[in-house]
Amino acid sequence: MKHTERVDLISKIGRHLQSTMTTTDINTYFSTFRIQTPNISMADNKWLYVKEILGTIDENIIVNIAKDLELFNSFETVSSAAHLLRQFDKTSMKVCQDDFEKAVQDVETNPANAIGMASTALESICKAMLDAFKEPYPKDESLQPLLKTVFKILDLSPAGHADPDLKRILGGLSNAGAGLAVLRTKYSTFHGKGANQLRLEKRHARLAVNSLTTVGMFLLETYFEMYKKDENITNDEFELPPPPELFPSGWEDFYPDD
Repeated sequence: MKHTERVDLISKIGRHLQSTMTTTDINTYFSTFRIQTPNISMADNKWLYVKEILGTIDENIIVNIAKDLELFNSFETVSSAAHLLRQFDKTSMKVCQDDFEKAVQDVETNPANAIGMASTALESICKAMLDAFKEPYPKDESLQPLLKTVFKILDLSPAGHADPDLKRILGGLSNAGAGLAVLRTKYSTFHGKGANQLRLEKRHARLAVNSLTTVGMFLLETYFEMYKKDENITNDEFELPPPPELFPSGWEDFYPDD
């Protein structure tokens, strides 16, 4: 197992146990795998508590825990989930990573919440980019206006491109992102439900999270490419959008030149 896969799996276990068990239950559960735990009854943050305990545990035990909790299917349902998580790991987009992990985790067990978190995660990505560009949020901070602002800053607005095929694809991406907001409003756990309202299934949650992954990856990759392209511009009126802390040393190694 690669290091990034191990980190992802431990994080998944932590998120699951955080939402389903008390600290005492976690300690008892780990004891069945002969894992020693601190003698405490309430951790400040159960997710971090689990990650710290499992950080030095044998890989096979971690895999057995994940199998016992039936967590393996979560990331496999989203084609690019691991790739997108690695992009978050390289930046300071911690909030985005947390929201994204919650969305992926709930695909199998809580589709309605996964749909809501998919929209939230994309909002977090947009806001992180606007923060990096030192741009204000739109007055309406819902997903569609946020996407429109980020698309404009990254020069991705369909109207700004002459090629009809590119216009169609960019328009589709924008619509897919905006569609997440509609799904959250109508079908997620984030809003009340009527007695006869349609309940969406796991396949719909996968569609929402995969839409998030597609749009989010494209925005992030465009973001990195834009930074590389513009880093040598000397125009005094041009301010480099990404703040230094968003790109730790060595980030460019992940984006080798074609």
